[in-house]
Amino acid sequence: MQFQFPITSTEILLNCIPQRQPIVMVDSLLCYAEAAVTAGFTVNKICIFTSDNQLTEPGLIEHMAQTVALHTGFAYFIKKEAAPTGYIGSIANLKIDRLPKVDEKIETTATILHEFGGVTLVDIVSKIKNEIIAQGQMKTVIAK
Repeated sequence: MQFQFPITSTEILLNCIPQRQPIVMVDSLLCYAEAAVTAGFTVNKICIFTSDNQLTEPGLIEHMAQTVALHTGFAYFIKKEAAPTGYIGSIANLKIDRLPKVDEKIETTATILHEFGGVTLVDIVSKIKNEIIAQGQMKTVIAK
């Protein structure tokens, strides 16, 4: 099955992540490979994680986690299987340089370091245009 990127279809994206509105924090799948994924999200005023015209820290972290979930979920979607539910296992070395403002588009890339037994460890970097706004490592765990 061939896909053309970016994928912005809400139907496809919602088949790849377990979250539902108003918690959905990805609006595009920009790039997908076995060892990496890049997702986008344009911050909007109605987002529940928006305060004082910007995305909050928990909102940015949730966007990062959903980027990882999108990687796993899209792999299942390609195989025509239901995406699993997962959880943030840990966050390490997280550095947030600035928070995105309303109408700014975040692009987050998660690079898979290890994936074994439903546990995925990634390096994750969020950017606006070419400016790194946040980076760290995240471990996610698929619910059994």
